[in-house]
Amino acid sequence: QPQPRKKIPFEKGFSQQDWLRLTRDPREDLRGLGKGGHANGKVTMAEVRSHNTQDDAWLVLDRKVYNVTRYMRFHPGGVDYLMKGVGRDATALFYKYHKWVNAHFMLEKCFVGFLEQSSSE
Repeated sequence: QPQPRKKIPFEKGFSQQDWLRLTRDPREDLRGLGKGGHANGKVTMAEVRSHNTQDDAWLVLDRKVYNVTRYMRFHPGGVDYLMKGVGRDATALFYKYHKWVNAHFMLEKCFVGFLEQSSSE
């Protein structure tokens, strides 16, 4: 049974509505990769592990790699909770607390690429 988690109050300008507004802005590069994108859409687990700080945060959900750096301050549980999944495959941790959340929709503009099939944690 998961522990009840404490939600933190959002900073002004960092609600889920603000996040949705940001993701709809065509000028924003939430992937953080520039116009070139990622080479052939494949990402190794070693590369994911190297993006493991609050200022450079990638994680894996269902073999999809997301750059969640810009999402940090929007996360309802706060930065500390999101950091638990950064730099690794966060799929099990995510579904433990968020079975009902469509993260792939929320993070679609943060999509970096697919985890290489041979990569594992």
